Amino acid sequence: MKNSGKCPKCGSTDVLRDAKAIDRDHQGLQKDLTIATFTKPDALTFKGQRSCTVSAWVCSACGFLEFYADKPDSLLPGK
Repeated sequence: MKNSGKCPKCGSTDVLRDAKAIDRDHQGLQKDLTIATFTKPDALTFKGQRSCTVSAWVCSACGFLEFYADKPDSLLPGK
């Protein structure tokens, strides 16, 4: 949907682009939704977390939703 501008479910081109996905922290304050990867997922500490925010593309006809990492290369080791 991000590249084609077309909903893969219903075919509509009425796509809302780059909508920010909002999360809330423990105090209820808004923040951007993030995803994370870990270079050492089995470690007890210092797991090597890499994260980035996500944005959403939403079909305004059927409601289908896709999330995209804003900086996907930041999730890779060594970046």
